[in-house]
Amino acid sequence: MNDDKPQTEYEHITPPLPQKIKLYLSALFNVPFYRYGEIGNIFYNIGKNILDGVILFTMFSMAEKELKVAAFLGVMVKYAYPGISLISSNFISGWIDRLESIEELKNQISKLIKAQVGVGLGQSLGAVFLLLCFPPVFKYFFYGIAYKPHIMVVLYFLHHVCDGSGQIVEGRTWFKIIEIKIRNCDKIELSKNFWVIYILSTNFQLVLGQLFLWSSLAITAVYSSNLTASVMNIVVCFGMVSVLISKFILPVCYKLKLCS
Repeated sequence: MNDDKPQTEYEHITPPLPQKIKLYLSALFNVPFYRYGEIGNIFYNIGKNILDGVILFTMFSMAEKELKVAAFLGVMVKYAYPGISLISSNFISGWIDRLESIEELKNQISKLIKAQVGVGLGQSLGAVFLLLCFPPVFKYFFYGIAYKPHIMVVLYFLHHVCDGSGQIVEGRTWFKIIEIKIRNCDKIELSKNFWVIYILSTNFQLVLGQLFLWSSLAITAVYSSNLTASVMNIVVCFGMVSVLISKFILPVCYKLKLCS
């Protein structure tokens, strides 16, 4: 009897995977804010990993063989991103503290939605900078310029500034939204399993992102000698559109009063 009790408690704390999936789907169907925001997150995850799979591989190949700046790009990313994270985290943490001082939850949500619009703009701009690093696009716009290696470095740096800071801000604001809408909702089963839902979503998007990353990388490897092929154009356009629309889905649905 004593051996059964810890197991029962553990099972209560950690539901089996089918139950976790059921809770996640229940949150999607019953909490409109979560549904539309999560759809946006999925679109972003798919689009960003497609662009990474296609553009990073080809961009670093061009940077190494033709522009001779591949090593510099790698070092820049390694040491620039902590600074971006530090600045963005300090900014958004103070903003969240001020937000939580507002007692009216509707006002909090309204400000969080506006922040999501800003995130969408930042990540869209980051995607544009990344697209400009795609060899066919880069060569079209910049290959006749003497300082093209420097332009490549600047474009890739701007991509990390816009997209990296956007991801950090979005992580805090999105967490705050679902904390309000799920953790403090009147649906007890969802409220008491908030972290189960949150982590399952995170893991699902991680697996989904890896699937699209490696798939796009495989396609790129096949068409590496012809990056302007129709298949490559379709893949890049799909990834780009997915990123551009992703973070605006929730604000648009909020504006249309599809979620409240």
